Amino acid sequence: MSTVNDKTTLVRRLDVTARMTGQVAELSERTEGGVLLETWVGRYVVDSDGRVVWLLIDGRRNLAQVVDGVTEKLGLSAAEVRRPVHDLCERLLELGLVEELTPADAAALAQSAVAG
Repeated sequence: MSTVNDKTTLVRRLDVTARMTGQVAELSERTEGGVLLETWVGRYVVDSDGRVVWLLIDGRRNLAQVVDGVTEKLGLSAAEVRRPVHDLCERLLELGLVEELTPADAAALAQSAVAG
C-alpha cells in the first residue's frame, strides 16, 4: 500500500466517470455540492470538501499544492486540511480511482505543456 506525502502527484484514472451528486441524491446524506465517482465495479460519493480535492487532482499538482488549493478554497489552514486530504487521497488510491504519476507521465505532461 502506498503512503502519500506532500511530494506525491496524483492523476485521475481515465476509467472513472464523475457526475454531480444532484443526479444521485439518494446515495448520500451529504451530497450538496459533492460528486459521484463511478467505475466498472463501484460507485463512490465524495462530499463537497472531497469534491474540492478531486477537482485539484490533475496530474500537475503535487499534494502540497492540492493542500494549498483546498486551504484557499475552504478558508482553512494547511494544518487543518493536510491530514484529511492525505487520508482521502490514500483512500482514492486504494480504491483505484486515482494513480500515482510516474516520472514518464510527468515528462510527457511537461512536453505537452511546452508543445501546446
